[in-house]
Amino acid sequence: MSIESALALAIICFIAMVTPGPGILALVGHALSKGLRQSTAMICGMLTGDFIFVLLAIGGLSVIARSFETTFLIIRLCAAAYLVYLGIKAWRAGPLDLSVERAAEKGHVRGYLSGLLLTLSNPKVIIFYVGILPGFMDLGALSPADALIAVCIVLGVLVVVLVSYAAASAQARALLKSDRALKLMNRGSGSVMIGAGITIAVR
Repeated sequence: MSIESALALAIICFIAMVTPGPGILALVGHALSKGLRQSTAMICGMLTGDFIFVLLAIGGLSVIARSFETTFLIIRLCAAAYLVYLGIKAWRAGPLDLSVERAAEKGHVRGYLSGLLLTLSNPKVIIFYVGILPGFMDLGALSPADALIAVCIVLGVLVVVLVSYAAASAQARALLKSDRALKLMNRGSGSVMIGAGITIAVR
């Protein structure tokens, strides 16, 4: 892969990924409610989902991915329901519930699974990997070395975007110290997650 091709791939990935969609909204809501550290598991889950999709695209399995409409529908509805559940839980939580160090391991597992399901069911992600990316570059014709470079570029750009959104949201959360502000933050982040869940369900 030439430097020009790699740069073009990075640019198109950045443009597609930095545009807020259901996944970004859900991550922002999660980071506002839980903080950056607790959101790393969700980010890892989202990266795993993208990794699966980019392997499908490179393997030339886009047609197969399109054929699993029923499976994607079930996954999408499950992810949507879970996001709505998290949003309601955040909305009803008291200010002290923002301290999530307790039961961190359980929270990490849930965060990872929610990130994974969210990505696998996200219409924006599916359209990008099944339609836009294969149309931009013949991923199936890449050599093994070029395929590895493509995977690193896609996931590298995604890490930068996701961590930037989560860090900015967590920083905003850290600036609010009063109980009333934290309660409003809980409700705001809960509303964002509920909205993201509804968006995924109806698309």
